[in-house]
Amino acid sequence: MTVVRAGSRWRDHRPAWSDLTAAGIFRMPAAGGHFDRHHHDCAEYWLVINGQATVWSGGHTYHVGPGDLLCTPAGDEHDILAVHSPLLGFFFEGPLPPGGRPGHLHTTPEQAAGHAVPLLPLPADFTGSHHLA
Repeated sequence: MTVVRAGSRWRDHRPAWSDLTAAGIFRMPAAGGHFDRHHHDCAEYWLVINGQATVWSGGHTYHVGPGDLLCTPAGDEHDILAVHSPLLGFFFEGPLPPGGRPGHLHTTPEQAAGHAVPLLPLPADFTGSHHLA
């Protein structure tokens, strides 16, 4: 067993036998959050631990909350559009294919610059995760 301590960089401390590209905790505050629309050369998974948000992935918008697992295939752009309460989650990225590039990949300079993530009221019909569009 290997323990990668909180605050450690995955790429510097990951177990040699692991094929994951990245793993860790992410947070999005109730105010002042910033995120970027991006994609990866590998699949990425987000497990929402606490909070609610509206996210976009692969051309669809979703409301997510605690216990939801977002599964984004390689190449699909994804983004956090709004938070409804402070968001805490765990992410991991699957193995990179040969020639794959690690990290957030962007199709435009505007995407790389990112955007403010607004705090919006929770929709009245929010009952957990559901597909919106």
